[in-house]
Amino acid sequence: MTTLYQKNKPIWSYILLFSFSILFYSCEDVIEVDVKPGDNRLVIDAEILWNTENSGNTQHIYLSRLTNYYETETTKVSNAEVQVSNTNGDVFTFIETEEAGTYQCNDFIPELGASYQLEVLVDNEVYTASETLVSTPEIIRIEQGAEGGLTEDQYEVIFYFNDPIEEENYYLEDFKADFLIYPEYGISKDEFFNGNEIDFSFSDEDLEVGDTVDTRFRGISAQFYHYMSLILESYGANPFGTPPANIRGNIINETNEDNYALGYFRLSQVREFSYTIEE
Repeated sequence: MTTLYQKNKPIWSYILLFSFSILFYSCEDVIEVDVKPGDNRLVIDAEILWNTENSGNTQHIYLSRLTNYYETETTKVSNAEVQVSNTNGDVFTFIETEEAGTYQCNDFIPELGASYQLEVLVDNEVYTASETLVSTPEIIRIEQGAEGGLTEDQYEVIFYFNDPIEEENYYLEDFKADFLIYPEYGISKDEFFNGNEIDFSFSDEDLEVGDTVDTRFRGISAQFYHYMSLILESYGANPFGTPPANIRGNIINETNEDNYALGYFRLSQVREFSYTIEE
């Protein structure tokens, strides 16, 4: 099982390409290095998650644009037409909410293994992407350990599941806690553990008794796994470097292929739980 972990911003922000600047401080002077204006490229954050304990009818898709490094707010995209359809001919329309750039659907029909197509119309250009809704194994137990990280007494939250046999499986996990600025993500595949019981875990030097860890675990497609591998590897290598500009998702601009959007349309069944560290 190959696993990559990265503490950083939410998934959609990994795809933003920034123009980096360096500030040098001394007692008297501040030298600011000029940066080029940022790309105004469209960013589509379209993750459909279905917790099978509920209907999955309400889903959200977020549209924004790249901003300059010095910008403190994300540029949201309004007045777009957003819809998702399935192979049965059902069309699910996402309507913009009061929050700019946030599009909501209240009648989505999730079906494991079904194929879906995203279509977004922005500024007279049509963006499309296709994916299937991937199933996720059931979590069979959750445990607390004290052997995570580099020290033997570091707390650890561990969950277990049975990996399906005779098929390739890919997984994405994210962990949230109050002391984390951003979630910690992990991606995995069952290349060497196919059909066995597998455990994933979270530990951190700041994890203490009374802290609650919120976990989301989902199966993902092979294509999305490889996409996230590139994203996490690029950010994990050099924190001051610019991510490769050729990391592109599955979203295609049908009107003008050179004006491609960033992001990845993905659909997953999700398993969620919260665990509070005990003495």
